[in-house]
Amino acid sequence: MDQEKNKDQFCGGAIILAGGDSKRLGRPKALLEFGDQTLIEMIISQLKGCFEELTLITDRPDLYRALPVKITGDLLKQQEKSPLRGIHAGLSSSDRPWQFVVACDMPFLNLDFIRYMAAYAPGHDAVVPRVGNYFQPLHAFYSRTCIGIIEEQVKAGENKVIDFYRHLNIKYIGEEEINRFNSQQELFLNINTWKDYQKALHLMRDRTKTG
Repeated sequence: MDQEKNKDQFCGGAIILAGGDSKRLGRPKALLEFGDQTLIEMIISQLKGCFEELTLITDRPDLYRALPVKITGDLLKQQEKSPLRGIHAGLSSSDRPWQFVVACDMPFLNLDFIRYMAAYAPGHDAVVPRVGNYFQPLHAFYSRTCIGIIEEQVKAGENKVIDFYRHLNIKYIGEEEINRFNSQQELFLNINTWKDYQKALHLMRDRTKTG
């Protein structure tokens, strides 16, 4: 497959998961400040360079009304709260055949890498970065073919995203491919604690200094 040919093509839609409780931070992580933007505003700004349709999954829609995104919530509300429910809601809310799913706390997305992944989405149920046995399930593409499988998985009480991978035709993106775009793998850095937040701020400042 000619990756360069597909580099600038529109690649479906994107689903941003912002439904976490952020218990360790004590406040919604999506609203953390990065310069003159919040984290969620920065992520949306980046993804707009690659996707025409952005869907935000949240159980706090009041916090995000002003954002230029479609907002929806979980559909499987009787089940335990989990990212799988968010992925299901995003896929179900659109007729796009496949979409990029990302957590709301990943400030260093790499659009070239996302486009590279997107080129593999047709013909697969999912496209997932993997380093050794470690997956990045919330920086991955998923097809609408996953909707029914997720419903069965969640109703069975299996709420880990990677637990339903055994039912899918997946294209894994390995470490060598990932490192071609970001050898430090900062594109997967996510914010769960105040220490993570400070690390991200320092990294952002360093990037600004080096241009």
